[in-house]
Amino acid sequence: MVPMTPTPALMILRRRGLALALLAAIAAGAAGCGRHRVEDEPDTDPLAPTPLTVTNNNWLDVVVYIYHDGETSRVAMVTAASTADYFLPAWMLGHSRSVRLIAHAVGSNSSISTELIHVQPGQFIEWRLESDLARSAVAVY
Repeated sequence: MVPMTPTPALMILRRRGLALALLAAIAAGAAGCGRHRVEDEPDTDPLAPTPLTVTNNNWLDVVVYIYHDGETSRVAMVTAASTADYFLPAWMLGHSRSVRLIAHAVGSNSSISTELIHVQPGQFIEWRLESDLARSAVAVY
């Protein structure tokens, strides 16, 4: 039996079939290349409490409040020259998660408030109160 030589038209069809099969394999592989969850990535539960660290470098005890959703809630009192850690429940951040922290020095007329800060789930707040409350600083990480 004599082997049959492929015609040019048959060779083109084979090449197209091979090219289509190759494209289909690439497309199937690329479909699985999306953003995958990294195991080290923490879950960001919007109802989880938000950590707040207050460092009071003032000579007086300070009462800390949080302004959220049009109302003010007392968080805690931080004694003079100390650092305290608190957890703000989700309801204290409200639906918008935009808050303002307020500190009032006990036995004084001095107070300080932060600008409006937005806290995403999984972030934490550090507030450093200085002896002159006007020099205080807040950070959200």
